Parts: sequence; structure tokens; C-alpha cells
Amino acid sequence: MRSFGNKLINYSTSKLPQPFDILERRLIKKRYTVSLSSLWYVIINIKNMITIKTYNELFKYFSAFSKKKLNLLIVVSKGGLGKTFIAEEALLNEAPLVFSGHVTPLSMYKELFERNKDEKDFITVFDDVDALLMNKSNVAILKQLCDTREEKTIKYFTSSPMLKDVPKEFETSCKVLMNMNSIETEDRNLNALLTRAHLIKFDPSSEEILEHMSKFADDKEIIDFIKRFAPFSKNLNLRVYKRAEEMKEIKLDWKQEIINELEIDMRLFEIETLLRKYKTDLERERHFSESRSSYYRAKRTFLLKNPDYINSKI
Repeated sequence: MRSFGNKLINYSTSKLPQPFDILERRLIKKRYTVSLSSLWYVIINIKNMITIKTYNELFKYFSAFSKKKLNLLIVVSKGGLGKTFIAEEALLNEAPLVFSGHVTPLSMYKELFERNKDEKDFITVFDDVDALLMNKSNVAILKQLCDTREEKTIKYFTSSPMLKDVPKEFETSCKVLMNMNSIETEDRNLNALLTRAHLIKFDPSSEEILEHMSKFADDKEIIDFIKRFAPFSKNLNLRVYKRAEEMKEIKLDWKQEIINELEIDMRLFEIETLLRKYKTDLERERHFSESRSSYYRAKRTFLLKNPDYINSKI
């Protein structure tokens, strides 16, 4: 169960399309020096990425990972879908070591060592790996940590006095979970990790996101408004609700906030307002910002996804 605000949430294959020729051209364009076998393995690994569509499935994968049978699990989805919260809940009993945002190689090595003294087969979660991969020293540690051998040697050499009581290397059986917002297959550092990983793509539909959102959302007015415009957006995520809720709390324009976040055509927002405010098309046409034909096109588009909207306002 996951606590979100004052609500508790219960969580009880297809393949990612990645044509060989497109990926091959990208890699050749970058002129990376890789062996053919390594290149082929990366391509096959991405093509065989498991795609899951529901929050229940995601929770099951994180729960299975808690059994410590997988060395490296990488979960990819756009930001704001709540994968970090769900991972925390599924791994709660394992008390994982979590790295999020900016992490220096020195602090990462020290924290890994300190945790390893208590438990060699602990779980480490890396959130926002995109930022970590920009530091070559971080990447070097990650490669060692994600080695496919059960017992791995982690090495880090520095003259910093912060590590004067920490050995330059240690043995660990640590398991690694990485949450990512995207996979850039042209990145050599990332490719080195992909060849070691079980890959999951979390790609929920708007309906699935809305259903999950409604489990913790208290404000029906905000939820209903988001549902109205979600079909016209590719940017729906859980943060849209939270930001709108905060805006509404301090009496700012939360509707415009949602429209901006979802990148909605302003004409659709205008149509929704006119349908709510006026009873006849004649009145709505008169107040619409564009031509009569544009009004009817926008109205038809909006009502195609919200067929009962007018009746619900009567």
C-alpha cells in the first residue's frame, strides 16, 4: 500500500518497436567503436524490452525485484508517472539505498561502502539516472556495480580526506534498480549498462493514468477538468493534478495551469468555456475568438471526445 497525501493505494508483453536499420544508422553516424557482437546485443536487448501498461503490473515487477534474483532492472517511462513512489512501496521491507538527482562519485562510493558493511546483497535504487550518466566517474562505478557476476568488486581511487577511513575497493552482491525517463541508445555509457539489464518500458494509457490519479485525488472538479482534456494531450502525468491542486489552494488560475501543462489547443479550452457559459450556438459563435467555421470545427473536435458534455451542463 502507498500513502499519497491522506489516501492509501492498493496495487495488486508486448515489445518496444525499435527498427534495426534506424538504430544502426544512429550508431554508425556517431562512429562509436564497438564490436559487432556488442552492437547486435544492444539492439536485440532494446527490441526485446518488455512493455507494461498498468500500475498493477509495474508494482508486480518491483515486488519481484525485491526477491533479489535480478542483478539489474531498468525501468523507463516519461516523468511524472509515479514509478519512484511505487518502487519505494514495493521495496519498503528491503530498505533500499536510494540515489536521486545530483550525486558525486565520492559520496556514491562512500554510501555504497557503508551500506555494504551491514548487508552485502542490499538493493540500490538510482532515480534520475540521466543526470548520473553525465559524470564519467559515476559511470565507472555504475559499470562495476552492474557487473553480471554475483560477487562484484567496486573500486574508487581518490586523494580526498573524506575517504581516508574507506578502503579503495570492496566486494558486494548489491542488486540495482534504475528508473529512467528515456533511453538514448547512442550513449556508449548507457549501452554498456543495457547489455547487463532486464529492460521494462512503462507506457500506461491516459485512461490508466487517470484511474490511478483518482485513487489519491480529492478534488473532483480538478479531476473532471483533466479528464475533459486528457484525450487531446500526450503530456498527461500525475504531477498535473498536484500542481493544479496547489494553484487552486492559493486561488490562482488552476485551469490555465492544466491547459498549459497538457499543451492543449487554446481553441478547445475556449470551446469548453463557451459550452459551459452559453446555451445556444448563436451566443457561442458571437463570443468565439475566430471565425464561425473555426468555431464549429473546434466544437466538433471537443465533443468527439466529450459527447455528453453539453447534456451534463443542462
